[in-house]
Amino acid sequence: MRKLVNILVVDDREENLLALEAVLSEPNYRLVRARSGREALKEVLDQDFALIILDVVMPGVDGYETATLIRERPRSRQTPIIFMTANDWGAQHAFRGYTVGAVDYLVKPVPADVLRSKVAVFVELFNRQEALRLAHEDLENRIAVRTRELANANQALSEEIEERKKIAEERIHLLHREQAARLEAERANRVKDEFLATLSHELRTPLNAIMGWAHVLGQSSHDRDTVLRAAAVIRQNAAAQAQLIDDILDVSRIVGGKLVLDAGLVSLDAVVNDAIDALMPASAAKQIHVQRNLEGDIRVIGDRDRLQQIVWNLVSNALKFTPKGGRVEVSLRDVDGDAHVEVRDSGIGISAEFLPFVFDRFRQQDSSMSRRHSGLGLGMAIVRHLVEGHGGTVSVASAGEGQGATFTLRLPRHTGAAPEIPELAVRAEPPLAAEPELEQLNGLHILIVEDDADSRNVLQLLLQRLGALVEAVPSAREAVDRLMHRPPSVIVSDIGMPDEDGYMLIRRIRQLPMGRRLPAIALTAYARQQDADAARSAGYDWHLSKPVAPADLIRAIKHVTVERAGEEEPLPQAPNA
Repeated sequence: MRKLVNILVVDDREENLLALEAVLSEPNYRLVRARSGREALKEVLDQDFALIILDVVMPGVDGYETATLIRERPRSRQTPIIFMTANDWGAQHAFRGYTVGAVDYLVKPVPADVLRSKVAVFVELFNRQEALRLAHEDLENRIAVRTRELANANQALSEEIEERKKIAEERIHLLHREQAARLEAERANRVKDEFLATLSHELRTPLNAIMGWAHVLGQSSHDRDTVLRAAAVIRQNAAAQAQLIDDILDVSRIVGGKLVLDAGLVSLDAVVNDAIDALMPASAAKQIHVQRNLEGDIRVIGDRDRLQQIVWNLVSNALKFTPKGGRVEVSLRDVDGDAHVEVRDSGIGISAEFLPFVFDRFRQQDSSMSRRHSGLGLGMAIVRHLVEGHGGTVSVASAGEGQGATFTLRLPRHTGAAPEIPELAVRAEPPLAAEPELEQLNGLHILIVEDDADSRNVLQLLLQRLGALVEAVPSAREAVDRLMHRPPSVIVSDIGMPDEDGYMLIRRIRQLPMGRRLPAIALTAYARQQDADAARSAGYDWHLSKPVAPADLIRAIKHVTVERAGEEEPLPQAPNA
């Protein structure tokens, strides 16, 4: 005889209970009634059920709460619950029923055969579970005999799993390292590309001024003021190039481990004074007050020239990023037996995001084309390596952008001596090529947009000597103002300018009625093919890279003016254009 299966039906209405009993009148079913949620909970505590058919709306404890309480009891946690309700409140209430643990949610009237089929499924499931439970108990008796053997096998399996887990973790670790290495390689490649573009710009900009003035001097006789002015500009830009090359060579020596120090006893206050004195013309030009607070008789063992280079770089950096009329304070004192040099400025400050990267090679807070300050991003990296070579440390602090910055240098009072620095070979200068005769630009109105004063002045003088009417401005904003007042015949513009670069300028010009067909040449130190493509895409008719030969500039001016006028005049592509 088969054991009866218990089914709990819960409903507060007698007629619903009778209807359920009539539908589920199977000989192997034992239906247990409950007229409320509380009665249902009591029945669940007393006995097990294969299935619970539960009404939703009941006085006191409703169906949802009853199901929740049933699920909290471990013994009845897996008992299937079917909600039945006469109220069709939509999917939200059905979802709630499933959330509290129901296996089905039925809305009355429910066809009798459908209900019988659903109940039969859960009864069959219960019977199978019971059979499995009995079989499980039988198996437990037999398993107990082999527990020791299985324990040993399990131990071996656990060790194998642990070993495989370690292998998997190592594989994941290697994958993460490979991904990190790839990302670092991509970042390094981007930094390299940015550095090469910046290097090209920084080298070509002074070259442009040098070549321009050299050409002016070679054309005809000049008054003394013009000659002195040209010599000063050439000397100044040559010195800027020499400084760039020195920085690159220093980094090369540092990376290659070939930088050596000529150590000796050095009076640090004299080194600091000499470095500041060398920079006083720069501070005077920007009207920056430099205050010195230097303690005397502080000596260190080190390379005097390199120590002066360290201080020069720190003070030069402070002057560079401090606006006109600002303040720089340099102090030297003894702190806990160490020489302590501090350079504090009232400049533009350093953002918190960039602060950890100040001493990295090729890193600049603003590396965009519209940046205000030039440079390769090498100065502070050289400072860090030179300081560490002297056994010291250098750090930087800033409260944020616009809050100034403070660089702190600490050097030990006692270090060992170091070998001498080998001399560098000097390269011979290449011979100068003869300048070609230039075509005249009689009456052509040219607007020059160039933020570098030396380049702007030499271009203006060169074009004026060729008969052109030349206006020269240092910014995009002034260029638009001049264009609105008096449109030129052609515009020659730099790309890398502060606030608004040459790309933004040409896009603005092309939106103006008088600028839609205005001939425009990009004359820039950004000389890659992608820079030329970007210039043309932005709206320029021609791209020339600095340093530009005056003859190439004149040919480009004539070409774009003729082309815009609707004529055809063949012109060979300029180098690097």
